[in-house]
Amino acid sequence: MALPELIYAPIDGGTIHRYEISGGKRKFLRFIGCYLGQCNFHKNIDDAIDYIKNLKESQKIQKTLNKDT
Repeated sequence: MALPELIYAPIDGGTIHRYEISGGKRKFLRFIGCYLGQCNFHKNIDDAIDYIKNLKESQKIQKTLNKDT
């Protein structure tokens, strides 16, 4: 089985890797979206990009809430 291949690394953080997974007689292409140690598998790159964007937004919201308290 091949190692994940880095295909996208936005300048403001996060990574997306392409990963081929074997399952029986078929191989499946999946994308792993990671940001600050939180990773998730996705069926397409657009979902992985959205996942990273959502994690970044939630981090910004948490930082804003922590400043207000």
